[in-house]
Amino acid sequence: MMAYENDILIIPEKYKKMSVSELEIEKRKALKDLLSAERPKKFVKDIKKSICFRF
Repeated sequence: MMAYENDILIIPEKYKKMSVSELEIEKRKALKDLLSAERPKKFVKDIKKSICFRF
């Protein structure tokens, strides 16, 4: 996420009251949850149309 000069960020009070070490722990928990969730796999679709060039 990128923050720009005129962006309005809403930070919950719960995070405003935390220390840096507590924020790091929360960050690790969130990252662990994101990485453990199953992600959809991408499949390459086969092109089944034949292309014919006529000169």
